[in-house]
Parts: sequence; structure tokens; C-alpha cells
Amino acid sequence: MIVSVTVDRNKGGIANSLVSYSKALHITGKKHLVMVPKNAHVISDLKELENVKILAINKISLYFHIYTKFFFKPKISKQLKESKWIFIHNSKLLKYFNTFFNKTGLINHSGKLRNTNHRAWNIFITQSGLNRFLKKYPNNQSKNIVICHGFESIKFKSQNPMENPEYLRVIAGGRIVEKKGLEDLIEVAAILKQENILAKINLYGEGPLHSKLEKKINELGLENISLMGWHPNLKNEFIKHDVFCIPSLIEPFGLIIGEAMMNGLPVISTKTDGAMEIFGSTPEENGGILVDFSSPNQIVEAILKIQDKEYRNFLSINARANIVNNFSLKRLSSDLEELINNAN
Repeated sequence: MIVSVTVDRNKGGIANSLVSYSKALHITGKKHLVMVPKNAHVISDLKELENVKILAINKISLYFHIYTKFFFKPKISKQLKESKWIFIHNSKLLKYFNTFFNKTGLINHSGKLRNTNHRAWNIFITQSGLNRFLKKYPNNQSKNIVICHGFESIKFKSQNPMENPEYLRVIAGGRIVEKKGLEDLIEVAAILKQENILAKINLYGEGPLHSKLEKKINELGLENISLMGWHPNLKNEFIKHDVFCIPSLIEPFGLIIGEAMMNGLPVISTKTDGAMEIFGSTPEENGGILVDFSSPNQIVEAILKIQDKEYRNFLSINARANIVNNFSLKRLSSDLEELINNAN
């Protein structure tokens, strides 16, 4: 049995990654126990998967069991001790599991660097993340590997035709917090309005900066950017737009980038770890345009380029091909199975 564990109950990157890993492990045919807090957002998605057993426990109780080393019922404890591998999706849990179980891997979602001891595997989601870790901890005793995220293949649906063919439809999404850089999109909208560039930005998500962004939009009288709130399935919205924009200041990977690309959307992104991993040294050939951090003018320039239909189609084809060929769920499944079967 394979075990995955998280104490995170919110929607977002860790929850989406846990589902992605679970789907990849399902392909291997291995039984999978997932330990999550009660009322975790991810439970509903996990219930749809075969070969997955869900152990939902009160979050406070989960911490109690971990820190007191009194681990649940004997039956569950036995399953954990006999498990072939344990994937940890929160670093604070590593110390406990790494003490009692042999094959343990910390999935480095946040990009934060931690020198784990020699019994644990550090599973980095980008090569640049691993490179920084090795530079900071040249004498680390952990076992390190890069396994990028994988995306489920979907039947491609062409974008809905534009109501106004001259009007570019830009979609952005993410938690509305400072590190996502979404405030830059307001400045982008202001420049688009000033320069009379026909483009509309729809921003999906929620977070503590929502009111601040809403106030600024109203103060500037911008009608070309809208806060759409949280959406349970952005895949249904991608096909209504022409390009995805993500101006993050920090993005260890950016699952939403891959999801947009799988739906055939070109991407305008800042040069985060995730974007650099996905687009490499030839971003346009891989479906994207990379811009500097906090550079609204560069985003506007990218929007102007993508207004050209032929160029937009070129990026769209490349975007989907990049994800299908290099970041598939099947590839993730293969990487995980190799790690599980061959790691010492």
C-alpha cells in the first residue's frame, strides 16, 4: 500500500497536487491510503477515484496523534508500518513519519528549502528548486529527485468564438494574495484602456486582497477587468477565453498553467520556477510568453502580440502539445512507480 498524508484542508495547490498524485498512483494499480483532515476540500475529488481509501480525521486530533506519537488505531498503525511508501504533502509532518517509516518522501510544494535527514527523499517539482537546495545545503544527507507534476489528458475543445473578434479575452486565476502578483493586472487594464487596446481581463479567485483590488478597479473606473470570484471548475471557463495570464511573484510550479495549456490556451507568465520548468529556453515553441516580475508593460506587449490570430493559434497548438508530451499524468505515474520500486 502507498500512503499520502496532508494536514491542509483548503482548496489550492496542495489539494490539486494530492489529487494529481492519487490519479497517477491509480494508473499503477497500487492501493492507496490518503490521510486528510475532516472537511478537507480535496475529499470530494478523492471519492471519485478507485483504489483510494480515505482516512479523514479531525485536524486537531491529527496533530495530537503526530506529536504524541500515538498513532490512531492499531489497524491503521499496522497499515502505515507495512506501507511501501509514504508521500508527505506538508513538511511539518516529515519528522514524525521519517522517524518511524523507512521510505518517506517530502513533496516540496512551496519551494522552501529544508535540509531533511538522510532517511527522507526530497521530491522537488522543478529542477531550479533542486539546484537552489543543493547550493544552500551542499553537504545535505537527504536523497533528492525532481518529479514534475502531471496533467490528465482531456478531449480538446476549441475556444468559443468571440462575440467581438477584435476583443481579446484574457483569463487569470489564483488565490488573491500578494505573492500571486494579481494587482499588476489592474495596471495592465489601465494601460489597455489608455492605449485603447481591445482586451478584457476576467480574474477568477478569492482571497484577502479581493476588497483592495475591487476598490482600486472602481477608483480607476476600469470596465475592462472583472473580479469573477472563485469558480469550482476553471476548465469550463478556459474555452471561453483566448489567453491565460499569471503574473505571480512566486510560483513553485503552477498547476493552473498546465491546466490552461491542456485546454489549448497560450500563457503569459512571469519567470517563476514553474514557468521556467514548463516553457524552458524556448517559451514560444512551448506555448508561452515569459515576462519579468512586476512588469505590466511587458504583459501589455504580450497581449498585443497575441491579438494576432495566426500567432495565437501557433502558441495554442504548442501549449497543448507541450503538456501532452512532457507533463502528462502517465509520465507522472511512471516516475512515481520507478521511485517506489527502485529507490533504496
